[in-house]
Amino acid sequence: MTGDVTASLSALIPKGYLRAAVNLANIALVQHDPETGSVEGVSPQLAKELAERLGCRVEFVAYPSAAKILERVDHDEWDIAFLAADPAREDRLLFSPAYAMIEGTLVVREATPYRTFQDVDAEGVEICVTRNAAYDLYLSRRLARARIVHSSTPGEALEMLVEGKHHAAAGVRQALERFAGTHKGFRVLVEPFLIIRQTIAVSCSHPAAGLLVREFVEEARQQGFSENVVRHAQGNGVALAEQ
Repeated sequence: MTGDVTASLSALIPKGYLRAAVNLANIALVQHDPETGSVEGVSPQLAKELAERLGCRVEFVAYPSAAKILERVDHDEWDIAFLAADPAREDRLLFSPAYAMIEGTLVVREATPYRTFQDVDAEGVEICVTRNAAYDLYLSRRLARARIVHSSTPGEALEMLVEGKHHAAAGVRQALERFAGTHKGFRVLVEPFLIIRQTIAVSCSHPAAGLLVREFVEEARQQGFSENVVRHAQGNGVALAEQ
């Protein structure tokens, strides 16, 4: 093993094993069993395969939202994080190429006239949005007339909508469709307002680690993702990135 590779490994796994931060609110990519604490899905499977490539074990560090992961960038709690790429995060994070694309959209009450994003972006409309989620960062730049009302987690945003004080809630399509399927009187807009590029991120303070992660994702995109990754993606309606 060359000195450069050894240095890169030390930067990526300083504890000797891989600590992978996962966002439990992103049910498209992470499926959590609250009874056992286990996590499965596209993101955990990729973490397992990266750890195998590095010759170490993986330990998952679970967070209730992307914002909570971001809060801990400088606290030495994780080595890699499964997060969406966004320009507003580039001052703290290095992103791999995208490994998957998921849709950000809106859920509204069935009786409302809203059918498109443009319909919702109107004066007097309030949209419940999880603070610092990828779709929050995008909507903060894009909305011209509607107002964002922040929540701490995606679940809280949906609770705020149910309470009847607001007009819509933003989120990942899979989560919003699950919500609409269990709450009568709500529907999810067909057209997404954002295609979210899901990546593996590392702290900007570890550029050597970032190169290893980038190489891992680029190779998966070029050679094809493993059968396990493809299975999780197909089972949860996730579009894997192509070269």
